[in-house]
Amino acid sequence: MSEEIVYRHAVEGLFLRSVGKRLTPELKQQLRAIGLDLDEKIPHHTPRRVFAEALRLTAAHLYPDVDAQEGYRRLGQGIITGMEHTLLGKALVSLWPIFGPDRVLSRMQESFATVNNYLKTELLTHGRANHTIKVSECNGNPGYLLGIIEAGLTRAGAKDVHVEPFAFDGHACSYRVRWTS
Repeated sequence: MSEEIVYRHAVEGLFLRSVGKRLTPELKQQLRAIGLDLDEKIPHHTPRRVFAEALRLTAAHLYPDVDAQEGYRRLGQGIITGMEHTLLGKALVSLWPIFGPDRVLSRMQESFATVNNYLKTELLTHGRANHTIKVSECNGNPGYLLGIIEAGLTRAGAKDVHVEPFAFDGHACSYRVRWTS
């Protein structure tokens, strides 16, 4: 089996667009110590273990006053906000209300596979605005993908979004996803 890697655009999206100016010298040093030097050109591939540790360090650094899952959730929400700061991302997110939350969730679970070479997802639809999404890897905490899903559905027009992780085994996780329109 080949090495599990995260692609450059995912690392850039998180650290350059989402975290951006909140990337302190102290956090940069912590990331450099685990093998992610953001002062150098980001490599095409970052090992999954480095990315997972970078998520942990960043959530703890940026959100020290909340529990780990909430810190990861806020990082995940920031990914969607960071997307909106790019020309293509802004155009894409502006179309989400037209597509609607159900379709956006379907596309979102497909998009997860474009950020790394290891994540597998399965979307189970139980009815309109009622889904389960199963993911094979949460990089240490289910909060990160929870935040991405919440923010994406909210931008797509969903109201009262509830994303509940369950069956988290340290890697794989399932999420119950419900909302009103």
